[in-house]
Amino acid sequence: MVTLKFVWDQFSYHNDESDDLSGQLVEQYEGETIEEACDNAAACYDWDDGEVYNPNAKSELFETSRDLQTISIDVDGKWKEVKPETYEYYGEAEQRAMGI
Repeated sequence: MVTLKFVWDQFSYHNDESDDLSGQLVEQYEGETIEEACDNAAACYDWDDGEVYNPNAKSELFETSRDLQTISIDVDGKWKEVKPETYEYYGEAEQRAMGI
């Protein structure tokens, strides 16, 4: 079993920038292979953006987004950043999951 940890910066964008929120989203996904764990993560492209939803905003929310920062693999209980090929595979898997 392979466990990957994905770290994203996440943001909300409002008409008035003072209403914007940001944060970090950390999620773990498992699979029999690195590719399967990436596929499982990619299938969740429509993530829960509740942490950057501002219920007190005075202006209209027009977008939430996230920006992938790192993918790490659990190696004997320690997180090690994956190789560039894994980022590339994940990006392609996410596009497939979104039907692009």
